[in-house]
Amino acid sequence: MPRHALLGLPVFVLSGLILFTPAPPVAQAAQAPEQVAQGRLLAQSLCADCHTFGGDRRNDRAPPDFAAVGAMPSTTALSLRVFLKSPHATMPDLVLEEGQIQALSAFILDLGGK
Repeated sequence: MPRHALLGLPVFVLSGLILFTPAPPVAQAAQAPEQVAQGRLLAQSLCADCHTFGGDRRNDRAPPDFAAVGAMPSTTALSLRVFLKSPHATMPDLVLEEGQIQALSAFILDLGGK
């Protein structure tokens, strides 16, 4: 639509055009390699009994694969932090320090390509 053609549109139509115009995707910064390595070690020692890390998935395992979690559009460092700090009936009651949460989050996000 030519620019001058927009001037005759009602304000609510123009507002809708602005509100529903998709924003360009924001690239997330790559995870720090040392945090990813620490997160991998933590995941191997605390999570590997139930979760997989991008490998072959066993049908008898209900917990999600960490690579699949990391690849979800809704997965961010904040969403992982909140999840890891909240109790869950189907998970062991892990009490993680902030640095451990950051490392696990970096590992999961890295597996997901973020």
